[in-house]
Amino acid sequence: DAPPEPADAAIVARLQGSGAVVVGLTAPHEFAFGVTGVNAHTGTPPNPADPGRIPGGSSSGSAVAVAEGSADLAVGTDTGGSVRIPAAFCGVVGFKPAYGGYPTEGVFPLSPTLDHVGLLATSVDAVRRVHAALGHDPGRGRLPERLGVAEPELEDADVVVAGRIEGVVRVLAAAGLALTRVTWPDQEEVSAVSTAVMYAEAAAVHRRDLDAHADRYGEDVRNRLLTGLQIPAAVYATALRARRGLERRVQAVLSDVDAVVGPTVGMVAPKQAAAGDPRLPGRIVRNTRLANVSRVPAISLPVPGDSLPVGLQLSAGDDARTLGYCAAVQALLQR
Repeated sequence: DAPPEPADAAIVARLQGSGAVVVGLTAPHEFAFGVTGVNAHTGTPPNPADPGRIPGGSSSGSAVAVAEGSADLAVGTDTGGSVRIPAAFCGVVGFKPAYGGYPTEGVFPLSPTLDHVGLLATSVDAVRRVHAALGHDPGRGRLPERLGVAEPELEDADVVVAGRIEGVVRVLAAAGLALTRVTWPDQEEVSAVSTAVMYAEAAAVHRRDLDAHADRYGEDVRNRLLTGLQIPAAVYATALRARRGLERRVQAVLSDVDAVVGPTVGMVAPKQAAAGDPRLPGRIVRNTRLANVSRVPAISLPVPGDSLPVGLQLSAGDDARTLGYCAAVQALLQR
């Protein structure tokens, strides 16, 4: 029963100013604070690849709308992987630019330190066209020369996902790319830092409504917000300092290679019956949160194959290189 907003979000206004036509609204995970895409208030958008499986979140409806053809492009938000995760589970492209790449004005915040606006489409070239229409460099569309492979993430993935990603790596090696193993910062450290920042900031955003209307929140979101309220200020401040350290370490890795690839998510979309497993969100976000903490761009590219969708995640030093390299990789895989 919230009233309409007084104006469009800045990203929507800019897209419309570039000729985009808004065809509808999509349902996300409640307040964009979850990665399964399950929403008891609006209903859960069905995964087009298998309606019995979760679509991923939080930008669940955005990925579904593109995957099943209702829209050519969809806007999503990404605070810990929320554009890339549903893109991987639904078989579409999901792009999170570097921090601040697209405006967040008018977007309901989750964690301002980590929030990004992103785009979902069926191809990298479609995202590049929109990126250019918004006034940004879409990249040159060439393959990287030196490619890092995030092998710990690959080794941690389920068999189906690992096999598909390894197939991509073999194709890239056959194309002449110089491949090297890289190791991102420890996933447990990344999780601890991002959780402290995200939960504390989300609790601050929602504090007034949580005091007045706690019963109107979904159980999973309410519990996360209540957890955020218990995070001491000193822990939050320490996490902010650690975030800056992680950002420097990621930049150091990207200074040695042109780009890094690995699985977006280490599993295919789980069955909806498993969505309530408290261990599931942590497994889903293991590979995606680092790009938010370090503020580097990241894109999820669907890997060709006959089974359930699998996403390849690629990151480079800036938006133009990330989009350009990924467009060339997609063209190579399609050939």
